Amino acid sequence: MREDSLVESASAALFLFASLLAFWTLATRDMAFKRDVRMLLGVSMFSLLLFLSEVSFGARFFDFEMPLMEGGGQFDGGHDIAIILLRMMLKGDATSLVVALCLLLGFIGFLAVIYKARDPIRRFLQDDFHFALLLHLGLLACGVLLDLVPSRKVSLLEEAVEFTASVTIVWALLIFRRV
Repeated sequence: MREDSLVESASAALFLFASLLAFWTLATRDMAFKRDVRMLLGVSMFSLLLFLSEVSFGARFFDFEMPLMEGGGQFDGGHDIAIILLRMMLKGDATSLVVALCLLLGFIGFLAVIYKARDPIRRFLQDDFHFALLLHLGLLACGVLLDLVPSRKVSLLEEAVEFTASVTIVWALLIFRRV
């Protein structure tokens, strides 16, 4: 349970499997609704991005160095965007104020959209597939937040949460294929 370990490799493999499973479902099943086609295509592309992020966009396979980030570490995954934003906000200069205000306004806007769309969201989440997708996104968000904490013990939890997210997306796709 550490960076580049068996658990992270299993997460990467499951994300790749989810991407291929979603694409295979698109290729082999007749979709009655266009929204299902868009949803599965999005799941396939997002799972592929998660796979690439878990394997540092190929750096582990081809042994090349990823770009260094200001403040330490390498930019080797999508979660590093959150780390960069956090570091910018912690500087205490004008840029950090702008970043913080943009994030706050974005969060308020997100809450407003959720509130306005609460009835369609409630209908959307009534089936197991969509609920599993929401659970998957929630687990990924928790993983990103845990990655912001510079602690060895928390990084263990982050790897476990990412693995759970990879299992959840495969579970969601298996539910969809069953229907």
